[in-house]
Amino acid sequence: MYQKKIKLNHLLRKMHVPPKKRIGLLKFGISQQTISYDEALAKLNKISPFPPGTSIGTYDLKKEIYDLAIIVVTYNNQDYLNKCIASLVEQRTKYSFSIIVVNDGSTDHTATMLTDWTQRFPNIQVINCLHGGVARARNIGLGASNARYISFVDADDYVEKDYVEGLMNPASKYNADIVEGSYRTINKAEKFINKTDLHANAFQNLYGYPWGKVYRRRLFENAKFPEDFWFEDTMAIYRIWPNARKIITISDIIYNYRINEKGITRSAFSNVKALDSLYITIRLLEDCRKNGSLLDDELYTFTLQQMVTNYIRIHSFKNEDLVAAFSIMAKLIDDYFPSSKFNCLDNDSLIVEKALREKDYPLFIAAALTKQ
Repeated sequence: MYQKKIKLNHLLRKMHVPPKKRIGLLKFGISQQTISYDEALAKLNKISPFPPGTSIGTYDLKKEIYDLAIIVVTYNNQDYLNKCIASLVEQRTKYSFSIIVVNDGSTDHTATMLTDWTQRFPNIQVINCLHGGVARARNIGLGASNARYISFVDADDYVEKDYVEGLMNPASKYNADIVEGSYRTINKAEKFINKTDLHANAFQNLYGYPWGKVYRRRLFENAKFPEDFWFEDTMAIYRIWPNARKIITISDIIYNYRINEKGITRSAFSNVKALDSLYITIRLLEDCRKNGSLLDDELYTFTLQQMVTNYIRIHSFKNEDLVAAFSIMAKLIDDYFPSSKFNCLDNDSLIVEKALREKDYPLFIAAALTKQ
């Protein structure tokens, strides 16, 4: 049914039918039914178990020796690894930096290639570990870092020669917590250009990828990437962004991003692990509460948008499973963001808010479909 609804939405969009009218048409034929939170979670757990990871963790902050630690996680990236590392060691900068490469159990020639790099450059540290996923590998890199700032670079990407200088100059000059640069995609000929902004807002200006930024190391003192989850990057939005007081964006393109056609984002729609999108929303809200983190209108508005993202990632599931997911999402909104205390800051998300508050499943599905 939902594939037909998606096609209908695309047709209506081509006919320039306004979103509100599209929602009314798309609601037709979707049954209204919700179930309890516990029943819904038990039902979804039979499809894909809830991962055990958490975003709460304490690191032993090491003495700051470098200005910046660049963390690279690699798993069977032999085709791109040399270009990535070369772009890092060729940095033209006055700042001291280390490169921490976490080899996440690669079975190709990665280990041999890294040995060669460490013999030539003393500021490269390689940590070989059993394959445990990108979240665990990043956490290992965080634990090994000994710098004022940290940055993440994916092993199949590469950076510009002024990556360190371009990000660290404003970080040092303005004592910033996060500095984010612009990027281009390697295999799609697309660009994302930030506006240079010394007073950027995390939820309005930052892109959700962990790379392309420098972060004050202290922001991660009590936060880590939840292990065994897909979409582990969401952690930064709930646990890191709200604690950053000074955020800067720059218009310079400093990062080159390779879209992985076999990556999680591309394969999620056909995999039961797509449920991790909902599960990590649950986990991060629980962790915020356990950690005493302040929830505000910006995080509430993001969470409304995240609920739509959760649906889009699992929209190919059976209707009864989508009902279960919606039941959970509606309960989360009520439990963590009481309507008397929180306000949606995005007009486009008001219809989603209404659907979740009123437990109106057809309205939610129709609203989510219009965003695809």
